Amino acid sequence: MKLIKNMMYNTVYQVLILILPLITAPYVSRTLGTKGVGIYSSTAAWLGYFVLAGALGITLYGNREIAYHQKDKEARSRIFYELLSLKFITVAIALIAYLIFIFFQNKWEIYFLLQGITLIAVAFDVSWFFMGLENFKVIVVRNTIIRLLLTVAIFVFVRTPNDLWLYILLLALSTLIGNMTVWPFLRRELKKIPVRSLNIVQHLRPVTMLLLPQVSITIYTSLNKNLLQIFSGLDSVAYFTQTYMIIILGATLVSSFNSAFLPHLSGLFSSGESEKVKPLILKSIDLGNCISILCISGIIGVSQTFAVFYFGKNFAPVGSLLAVGSITIFFLALTNALSTQYLLAAKKMHEYMMSTIAGLIVNVLFNLTLIPVLGTMGAIIATILTEFSVATYILWKLRDLFTVKEVFHGLWKYIIGGAFVFVFLDFVNKNFPISILNYLIQTIIAVLIYIITLYILRAPANSLVSPYIKKIIKR
Repeated sequence: MKLIKNMMYNTVYQVLILILPLITAPYVSRTLGTKGVGIYSSTAAWLGYFVLAGALGITLYGNREIAYHQKDKEARSRIFYELLSLKFITVAIALIAYLIFIFFQNKWEIYFLLQGITLIAVAFDVSWFFMGLENFKVIVVRNTIIRLLLTVAIFVFVRTPNDLWLYILLLALSTLIGNMTVWPFLRRELKKIPVRSLNIVQHLRPVTMLLLPQVSITIYTSLNKNLLQIFSGLDSVAYFTQTYMIIILGATLVSSFNSAFLPHLSGLFSSGESEKVKPLILKSIDLGNCISILCISGIIGVSQTFAVFYFGKNFAPVGSLLAVGSITIFFLALTNALSTQYLLAAKKMHEYMMSTIAGLIVNVLFNLTLIPVLGTMGAIIATILTEFSVATYILWKLRDLFTVKEVFHGLWKYIIGGAFVFVFLDFVNKNFPISILNYLIQTIIAVLIYIITLYILRAPANSLVSPYIKKIIKR
């Protein structure tokens, strides 16, 4: 029951991180235009490298280590203070490097400076501690309030393209304030540890091992924006940013329970109950396959009308990008289940690191090859190939534990359900007027079509919904 609650809380938390730009995207796209969105995305992409250096691999490492020692208050307190001290040091170094970077820029200096507040916020991020304790409620409630206030502030204060600086400031401050609001809850979870007894050095190697995969991931999620800025201009950056936002939202909806699984799985490994891990992972993968196919078919079905309706006429190219890029959701969900859940919990760091390096090589190769020729679509295709290569590599490395037959069991049934959803949405969007109410009704009907199809086909995930369908039939 605790795991289910944490999955629900973490789903809210992960979606919340993306829900702000999703809610405000139509307004921001029209208010700031493609140039404003492009500048924001470009400066944020460059900032990402310094954020990565400041955070190291502490978020994942800290989550796992606290989970391993969550019942030992003294041990977890010592780990917390050591990792927090380490993070303060690395963020300070990263901040100095970032200021030097800004000094050599000849444009967008004010935007880079404002983005830097997010780097400072990294130092105060202790969400990993509460995740390790499997206490997601503390994080979700506080950040929900901050995000709601931020959403209101954007609609009230960001009124023209000249307010781009204010938009960046509001986003950065919300991150900083959100991170700091959970600090008062640390007191009851920690005990005093003598400063002289802290050993920060012992964590350097493991967090560095986790940093290397994060470096690869950050590079291949930011490099495309940097290359688009160079080869295609700010408009292409804006198109890719809005497309990728929807794709990541879909992937988050599918795999948001991953972070909730990690401390639970780490606990199973720690207590010697590793035999319980595989069934949980397979259930997670199956549910991910089920939801990802629904998301993909839904996005493809509404992509052409949704892009213009949601982002505005200036973002019409996003429609085709969404239709193609949505395939990424499936591979992201699979990768997250096998890497974030299994590899990290099992401490298989070499496999985790090599999978991201494989993704980095593929991403750099195809971005450099496709972006100069195909522009934004080239970046989308490179993203798909990247995630495909990562998922394939992990499946190959874990082939003795997770067979292809087990991983994709019942996938064809989800694809048939997705096909019905696509046909329905494509027909409606070509023959009926578009509105928010229309999209809402489409979503409800599409989900019902999918659920009923899976029920008839007796899909593996059917066990999640069949009890409810049987109750409806009886009524």
